[in-house]
Amino acid sequence: MNSTASAPARGALGETTLRTDRLTLRPQVVADAEVFHRLWSERDDRVPPHRRLDTTGHPTVSDIAAHIAEERDRRSDLLSVHDATTGEVYGYCGLIFAGKGSADEPEIAFELLSRVHNHGYATEAARAVLEWSDAEGYDRLWASVWDWNVASRRVLEKLGFEDSGDDLPTGEHGRMILTVRAPRPKPAPVAEHVITVEHGALSESQTAALRDLFDSEYRETHGEWDPDRPYGYSPADVHTMIFHGEVAVAHVGFQRRVIRVGELTVAVAGTGGVLVHSDWRSRGAGRRVMTHAQHAMRDDDRVEFGYLGCREEVVSFYQRTGWSRVNAVERHVSMIDTKATVTSASGPILVFAAGANPDARAGQWPHGDIDLNGTPW
Repeated sequence: MNSTASAPARGALGETTLRTDRLTLRPQVVADAEVFHRLWSERDDRVPPHRRLDTTGHPTVSDIAAHIAEERDRRSDLLSVHDATTGEVYGYCGLIFAGKGSADEPEIAFELLSRVHNHGYATEAARAVLEWSDAEGYDRLWASVWDWNVASRRVLEKLGFEDSGDDLPTGEHGRMILTVRAPRPKPAPVAEHVITVEHGALSESQTAALRDLFDSEYRETHGEWDPDRPYGYSPADVHTMIFHGEVAVAHVGFQRRVIRVGELTVAVAGTGGVLVHSDWRSRGAGRRVMTHAQHAMRDDDRVEFGYLGCREEVVSFYQRTGWSRVNAVERHVSMIDTKATVTSASGPILVFAAGANPDARAGQWPHGDIDLNGTPW
């Protein structure tokens, strides 16, 4: 349990608010001092004197309030536990990174008013703290408990703590049992894999995975994803997807089409459906899936250029992956009324020189107004 690592900055947990079905765990405030004083007064006579009120009644409510105020700049990692409905404070629960705990393996601590015992509150609060510590990467946690404190021992057992066998010497106050919650088994890493598949060859499971990906982002605002008419845009002929296990976490689609640019015709991979699952953003998945989609465009002799329209705020992403911005007036079929034409000169247009076709014009995008000959992607 001992660690030579320097202690983490206090307040990692203490600046957090945790919520359960019945409780809220929040940073301590001065107004909690009265409840904490009651905890001191309720402690068992077998608790060492320095953890009980002395003969003069210290620490007083004022003493405890002053201590909380002094700690404000280096927040305690013991959160106040209060009723989520009434706001009534019941006690505290949190982590200790000193003493028996350490920087890498903290100790969990909890204490609630006696009148709310036997309602499962301590277990509920401690479980919320454990979930936070698991998410933060603390594999092993400790807890010390007096052998006569049957209620707290029962809570720790429910939470998976076991006697470490490294107890402190028995003294006049009883035996202090040092318990440990062993590291949680880590699941085997799930391999990431990338597939590029023609639309007509999508399997049922691949279609379902894509539906889950798009519905997670757009269902509330745009309804259920339709693979053959996604939100009114033109459907993809080719899908490039990143899977993490069985879950689709990123997608780029493109449709082969001949469009008109000025007086010329250009074979493009009209690109759309560019989406990364919210849990996978800022992890390079967007760049990786786009790179694989661009490889698919280069390998397709029916494609001269990739083509897409996008929002201004994501232009830099496409430029970093090899797309170039062009300025032109664009016409396309309305997504609402197929008999109407929409003309725009404002939205960003980006192209990518695929260059697989030997007749391609050396990657030079021609000048002139653009007619998509259909709806956008």
